[in-house]
Amino acid sequence: MFPTLFDIIDFLRVSKADIICLQEVNESAKVGFQVSSLKEELGMYSHFGANVVDLGLNYGLVTYSKYPIKSEKHIYLSSDREQRGILHTVVNIEGRNLNIINVHLGLGEEERKVQVEELISIIKLLGKEPYIVVGDFNEGDIDINKKILKDVAKELDKSNILTFATGLDRIDYIFVSPNIEVLDYEVLIKNMSDHYPIIAKLKI
Repeated sequence: MFPTLFDIIDFLRVSKADIICLQEVNESAKVGFQVSSLKEELGMYSHFGANVVDLGLNYGLVTYSKYPIKSEKHIYLSSDREQRGILHTVVNIEGRNLNIINVHLGLGEEERKVQVEELISIIKLLGKEPYIVVGDFNEGDIDINKKILKDVAKELDKSNILTFATGLDRIDYIFVSPNIEVLDYEVLIKNMSDHYPIIAKLKI
């Protein structure tokens, strides 16, 4: 049995996270105004991008931040099946830019390879600015450029902890730029969706 929206709001409020990234979130009269409800209840800045808009559906990615949002961009990825995308949010932390890239990749292996290449191309444009890349990659032990993306779980020898409740793999990731220090990482075995929440403590 999945939790209610109020359960999720309570969970996120208690987490006291500075940045929250969610995938497959709805904002529609047909399914519910999840994005705006969370924004109001959490009292955070928000950036929403709908990957799928069809037959009354309006769902995709949302990033919440306790820091002011400086700029935002929603980018569609090449998709064979359901449309997937990237939400690029820049927040201002004590005068410094932090790039937050919220990702949802496809289900097909070849599709994901193309999408990862597109993701890397976007990251390379950021130069020396710090960045955090998080989301549902739909792939266990994903092959990704380790010089550009530092795997938070592997940094702390916790990459063997699965993140998908009905699977045997870690398919949800937090990556950071080389100039960000990883302090802590944890997979919370809680029934918040079919994926377990993952959380990291980082030093920018």
